[in-house]
Amino acid sequence: MSDKALRHALYLSKASGAELVIMNVIEAEVIPPSFVLAFMKPGVSLEKAKDELRNTMEGAVKQMLEERVRVSKEAGVAKVCHLVRIGKPVEEIIAASEEGNYDLIVMASGKITSPVRTLASIARRVLDSTRKPILIVHE
Repeated sequence: MSDKALRHALYLSKASGAELVIMNVIEAEVIPPSFVLAFMKPGVSLEKAKDELRNTMEGAVKQMLEERVRVSKEAGVAKVCHLVRIGKPVEEIIAASEEGNYDLIVMASGKITSPVRTLASIARRVLDSTRKPILIVHE
């Protein structure tokens, strides 16, 4: 979630008294092998290196989300937590929103100029895949 989208979510959460769940999806399947090789230690298998890199990424994401939770609490949001998922972003966002029975999904979306990229964007695919209300905050 971008800072701009977080500000919108904070405003809505404070205004409604709703719980805020800050989510990030790590796309572990799209880690390029060259990226794994760059961080690989001698004598470590490729699978073990992938696991170590995934764990490092997950730790960094959790740390970033914990900082956003702290900022949210300082801003006056009473109930806030974070959620980290590993997988395909669209599938994980939809699954989490259904499992958590959330009322609103707030997402950031960058400027997309080409029609092809518009159809392929994560925000667009989530919008097309759920009946839940979505607030898309353009960066």
